[in-house]
Amino acid sequence: MPYQIMYSSKATEQMTVDELEEILSDARIGNKARNITGALVYVDGVFFQILEGDKDAVRKLMSSIARDSRHKSVKVFYDTEVDERVFQSWSMAYLSPTPEQMSIWVGLPGTTTVEKLLAEVKRNPDRVPHLLISVLNALVEQDE
Repeated sequence: MPYQIMYSSKATEQMTVDELEEILSDARIGNKARNITGALVYVDGVFFQILEGDKDAVRKLMSSIARDSRHKSVKVFYDTEVDERVFQSWSMAYLSPTPEQMSIWVGLPGTTTVEKLLAEVKRNPDRVPHLLISVLNALVEQDE
């Protein structure tokens, strides 16, 4: 069974487009070699990432990510075995939504900070499927 983990973290510095592209390039190469799929969302200095794959491989990668100096305050707020991967077509998809879009994805009315939205997801894991579907739909729209 595939394993899925979601975490958030704060960038230690505002990321440039070049820095984000470097992270994505490295992630795509490494994830492909590890058979890990997922999505990275970056908004207002906050990373939100979903990783899926073999449990040991995902946990090992998560441990490495937690030590990465480009971010801090790493918070895992969802981890579980799943029936199938949601992002099986992407070694590492990427989105950079507005806080307003994230608010809609989480299913909360109004705009709030990304950190508050992710804290709400942690408090209420029933919002996770809605968030996953929203991220997936945004990726599909982006590819069209």
